[in-house]
Amino acid sequence: MILDIYKDSFEFASKKVSSLLILGVLSLFNILIIPMVFFYGYNYRVVKLSTQSMINGGDVPPEFNDFKVMFIDGLKYILVCLVYLIIPVVCIVASFSFGSFNSILFIIGCILLLICLLLVYTAIPHMAVNDDSLKSAFALSDLLEIISSIGYGRYILNYIGVYLITFVVLIVVILILSLIFAVLGIASVSISANGFGAVNMLATIIMNFVLFFLVMPYMVMFQNRCMGLVYSLGS
Repeated sequence: MILDIYKDSFEFASKKVSSLLILGVLSLFNILIIPMVFFYGYNYRVVKLSTQSMINGGDVPPEFNDFKVMFIDGLKYILVCLVYLIIPVVCIVASFSFGSFNSILFIIGCILLLICLLLVYTAIPHMAVNDDSLKSAFALSDLLEIISSIGYGRYILNYIGVYLITFVVLIVVILILSLIFAVLGIASVSISANGFGAVNMLATIIMNFVLFFLVMPYMVMFQNRCMGLVYSLGS
């Protein structure tokens, strides 16, 4: 079942190239608030669609339209993440403050971070199926009931798998690009002393473009598709 979710999500993210490219443009400018909000607003639609879907059901990514609603959805998505993650992040940051490292506070922060990330993984789709109600995203008893109905083992395994797959894909892409540009750099040195610097600069630009314009939008859509599908198992 978990492997079917991964398979469906990989295929889903590649079914509408136009949406993926628009998402890529938003990802490139994610450092700015408005593109970031639309980026998450669209992925919220992916989650919402996925909660109503069957695994391997042939769904395609949603359209980019109704931008006012998309913007509001993006704000809600970001707000839910911030509320859940603010305490663990503060604990982790505080563990490095005051001129010394507090290992106990750091460990507490990391444990809280893992727990809160798991809750976010259910809170977003739970909000989506409850008329986009922010209140439902913080209904902890409901969230725990959903997780329990899915099965804690399956739920955690799916969550770990999603981010492990994302990490592996990113590493593979980075290694391939690094290898290509390393070969080009060596070749350029034999031609010109300035060639290596030019190749290095070009490599940095292209690598960031590939990662943020192509890979990250694809993998984030993959993650959100998985999020919605695994939620549907317990709803």
